[in-house]
Amino acid sequence: MKKFKTQYLPYFPMFGLVLYVVLFTYASNYYPGGSTNHPEAKGYSFFNNLLCDAMDPITKGGMQNNARSLATVAHYILSLTMICFFYYLPQVFSVKNLNTKLTAYFGMATMTVFVLMSTKFHDVTVLLTGIFGTIAMIPFFIELYRFKNKAYKGIVYFAFALSIVCFLIFETKIGIYYLPILQKFTFGVDAIWVAWTCILVLKKNKNTLDLAH
Repeated sequence: MKKFKTQYLPYFPMFGLVLYVVLFTYASNYYPGGSTNHPEAKGYSFFNNLLCDAMDPITKGGMQNNARSLATVAHYILSLTMICFFYYLPQVFSVKNLNTKLTAYFGMATMTVFVLMSTKFHDVTVLLTGIFGTIAMIPFFIELYRFKNKAYKGIVYFAFALSIVCFLIFETKIGIYYLPILQKFTFGVDAIWVAWTCILVLKKNKNTLDLAH
């Protein structure tokens, strides 16, 4: 069990992200059309639709959304993926302390709330995940300050900054026209951060196992 937890389970966030992208892409083919930018448009638009648009019961164009069921399943997979990610995130550090525990607890709690993004409480969920997610990252940043891998630190800061920008745009509606494409770019940067974290944890676990032998 311990071998599975240290050598195989850290692959789950990477696998989960790939599965999410595949399922979401497939689901988007059934999206009738319509976005905040262009309500009368046909089909799902990479440049004009938000990711959550695919989970709306009724599209922005007023049509029944046939993509909702599969897109919601994809979202659940993404939520579980990110819960697992925050469980492993503090393990990039060589220490275990209050900061690493708070990062894991608040991060996993944030992604549990994130599940509700597919419900009618979408807007409240965005607000709560923004607040709790920031709380989770504060102790993480305290530990990250002493981390030696500058490139990894750079991608973390960049991913967090992009997330804050997306959050502020959604809440204030300033620049909302550009949010769909910015959201997907942010998702791509986040995916790099997730994959990089998993690789670092796997290497750390392997080195620990080698030393033990």
